[in-house]
Amino acid sequence: MTPESDQPHGLSRRSILQIGGALAAAGVVNPFGGASAANAAAPTSTAAAAAVAAAGAATGTTGGPLLNDGRFPIGLFWPPPPTETTVERYREIAEAGFGYVHGGNYSNSDVQITTHMLRVADEAGVRVLVEDPDIKWVLKNMNVGDPAQPNTISEDELRQRITAAVNRYAPAWRAVGGRLHISSGSGNGSIGWVAEGSAWTDYTFAFDTEPLRTGVGGYAQAGWAFRVKDEGNAYVWLLSTQGSNGKAVLKKAVFVNGAPTVTQVALPYQLEPGKSYHVETTVSGSTFTTRIDGVLVDTTTDTKFASGSAGFREAGPESAYFDNVVITGPGGATLFEDDFDGGLSAWRLPAGSGYASFAGMHLYDEPGVGQLPLMAKAVAMANAAYPDALSYVNMLPGFGAGYEQAARDIQSPVLSFDRYPIVANGEDLGYFQNWAEVRAAALKHGRDSWVYIQSVGYANHAIPTKADILWQISISLAYGCKGIQYFTYWTPDPARGEAFTTGLITVEGKRTALYRWSKEINTTFLAPLGKQMLGLTSTAVQAAGIASPPAGLDPFAADGLVSAVSGDPVVLGRFTDSDGTLHTLVANYSRHERARVRLTLPAGADAYVPDEDRWESAGDGQLNLKAGESVLLRAR
Repeated sequence: MTPESDQPHGLSRRSILQIGGALAAAGVVNPFGGASAANAAAPTSTAAAAAVAAAGAATGTTGGPLLNDGRFPIGLFWPPPPTETTVERYREIAEAGFGYVHGGNYSNSDVQITTHMLRVADEAGVRVLVEDPDIKWVLKNMNVGDPAQPNTISEDELRQRITAAVNRYAPAWRAVGGRLHISSGSGNGSIGWVAEGSAWTDYTFAFDTEPLRTGVGGYAQAGWAFRVKDEGNAYVWLLSTQGSNGKAVLKKAVFVNGAPTVTQVALPYQLEPGKSYHVETTVSGSTFTTRIDGVLVDTTTDTKFASGSAGFREAGPESAYFDNVVITGPGGATLFEDDFDGGLSAWRLPAGSGYASFAGMHLYDEPGVGQLPLMAKAVAMANAAYPDALSYVNMLPGFGAGYEQAARDIQSPVLSFDRYPIVANGEDLGYFQNWAEVRAAALKHGRDSWVYIQSVGYANHAIPTKADILWQISISLAYGCKGIQYFTYWTPDPARGEAFTTGLITVEGKRTALYRWSKEINTTFLAPLGKQMLGLTSTAVQAAGIASPPAGLDPFAADGLVSAVSGDPVVLGRFTDSDGTLHTLVANYSRHERARVRLTLPAGADAYVPDEDRWESAGDGQLNLKAGESVLLRAR
C-alpha cells in the first residue's frame, strides 16, 4: 500500500514506511504451560459461482469475518501510532465507516504494540489484519527449505512460527461447524469451564474429542479439566500422542496454584489423525475413573479438590475439537449439555484466549515473482493454523503475469494490489490496464479483487479531493472490486521521506477534510453500494463516449440492460447476479467534471439509491453524474 515503482510518477512501496529491526525468534512451548492482462472473457455467472465455490474449498479457509459478515470490506492502512492507539481513536475509525485496519505505523515492529491495538480494537468494534513482527522478519530475511542457502529454516520451522504467531492473536475458542475448536492456550492453566458449575461435586463428564497435530514438533493433545476452582487449580487430564514408540498416553496433571504434578498412563494404540474419541471421566468422592471409547483406561485417587466445574484446556499451539458435551449427576440427571451449535455464552473462557478483533494475518506486502512460492506456503500454513480468518498478501502494481500466478497458487480468497493514480499533473491512465489484469486473474481463479486507493498526498502525487476518492472507488467497483482499502489514514511523518502531506488525520492527530469526505463516502455511498455489488459477477468493463480509451477498457457493446449510450465519457461495469439478472455500474470517467449521459434501457429498469438504501425506477435513462460518481442499474 505504498507508492509504486513502475508508475510514471511513483516510487516503490518498499522505499516508504519500512520499519527495520530484527526480532526475537519464537520460543519453545511447554506442553503444560503457556508460550515460553487485458479484460479477459469473463465466465458466466454460473461458472463464476462454481469457480468461487471451488476456490473457497481449495483455500482451506472461510476468509474470516471480513468476507462473511455481509458488509462490504472497507479498510485502512497506517492507523494511529502507538501513543494514539486508544478506544476513542478507534471509535473515530469506526465512525468514519471503516470496518478494519492493517498493521503498520509501528504496530508491526512489536508484539506488545500489536496486542494493545487488538485490545483497543476489540472495545471499539474494529477488526485488525495483523502484521506480526516475527513473521514479517522471517519472510523477508530467511530462506526456507534450502539448506544450501545461508539463513535457512525448514518448512516445519516456518509452520511452527506461523502457527505460534496466529495463536498469539486469534480467538482460541470458537464454535465451528457444530464443534468447539480450541486452537491454542496461554496463561496460567489455559482452562475454560462451564460458568455455572462451580458448586458441582460428583458427576460424569462425557464428550467427543479430536486432537490435532499442531503442537511443537507435530504432537497432538486434547485436555479436559474437572473440579475446576480457577485456571491455576484443577485436575487436567490430557489425551496425547506423546507416549513412547509413538503410542498414545493419558497424562494426568494436578494443578495447584498454577504448578502441575504430572503422571501418565500408557495406552495400547496410536491416535489416528481425523478420528474422534469418546471420553468419559467420572468423579466420585476422591476417585476418578476415565473411559475412552467405552474402555476403562485409568482409575485415580486424589483429595486436592472436592468440588468445581468441568471444561477443557489446550496450551501453546495445541489444538483440538470437542463436541457432544454431557455432564450428568450421580443419579443420571443432566447438569449440562452442549453440542456447540450455538455460541459459547455458557462457558467461562480462559484468560489470554485471543482477540475478537482478529480478522487474519497480513503476511507480506508486494512480493516479487520469485517470492510467490514462499507466499503460497506461508498462506497455506496460516490457513491451517486458523481457517476462520483471512491470510492476506498484497501484490505490486504493474505485476502483469504475476497476478495470474498469485491468484492460481496462493490460496487466499483475496487478490489485492495497490496503485495510486492521482498524480501531480493528472491521473495515471495505467490504472485501467492494471485493473483489467487483476480482474482477469481474480475471475479465472475465483478470488475477490481488492485494491488500495490513494487518500494521501506524497512525492509527485496530489492530495486527493472528494471527487478523487469517489473516482477511484467508482472505477474500482466497475472492475468488480470486492474490497476497498485507504492508503493512508494517519499521515506518515514527513521525516520518513517521500514528502507525505495530508491524509485523513494529520501527523498531529487532527481530522482533515479528507476524513470528513471519506466518512460521508463510506457511510452513505460505498458501504450500501458495495453490499449490493458483493453478490455480482463481472462480465465486462467498457468505455462509452471516450475518443481514445486507455488500455484495459473494452469498447461499448449492447446487452439486454443497456442497448445504447450517448453523452459524456463513462465507464460501464457489466455484471450478472446469481439469477442471471443484468446489472451495470455507470461510472463517470472524469474526476473533474459532471457527466451527462443518456442510456437506452428496457422498460422497468431500476437505479440504486445508496444513501437511502433502496431501488427506484431508472426512468428515461438520463443520468447526471458528479465528478467521480457512479450509479448502479439493474433489469427487472
